[in-house]
Amino acid sequence: MEKLRSFLKKYIPQSDVEDLIGSFHKVRKLKKRTYLLKPGQDCSFLAFVKKGTFRVFFYDGEGTEVTVWFSWEGMMIGDLLAFYKQSRAIFYVQAVEDAEISIVNGKELERQYASNPEYLEFGRRYAEHVSINVMERMLSLQTKSAEERYLELLANPGYMKNIPLKYIASYLGITDTSLSRIRKNIS
Repeated sequence: MEKLRSFLKKYIPQSDVEDLIGSFHKVRKLKKRTYLLKPGQDCSFLAFVKKGTFRVFFYDGEGTEVTVWFSWEGMMIGDLLAFYKQSRAIFYVQAVEDAEISIVNGKELERQYASNPEYLEFGRRYAEHVSINVMERMLSLQTKSAEERYLELLANPGYMKNIPLKYIASYLGITDTSLSRIRKNIS
């Protein structure tokens, strides 16, 4: 639970987070390629990634997988759009490798927010963090070349080695062939 404690302390450094940690009580192990969520499923929870890597994706109108997000050890995962809208899952959330997560139910999280204003501050700051990341990703997709976006991903080389190149290409919005060319050019 030390990783979860560190994660929470990033957002509320002066707070005692033990009760909030206790809310992440359901532990689940997932095998590689197992789905945490599929469209239409209940999405009333978030999960902290204790071990492993996840990807969030959907199928476009032509049936092509489009990867929109990765989460690694020490991050949260879920269908955040559905979670915050309190709707059914929209995206697929899949383990890229064997993984272990700790789950918090949305109602329990709301109960924690109501019981401790510092926990509500965590929720606000985490939502801001996610919003900033999404906006930066949108800006990157619109203003940077595929090579620049790939180089940004390489800032996390320990995590990237476990992700198949086809998922990385999809995340970058390019074909596998284009990614191979980029990788060849920068090596």
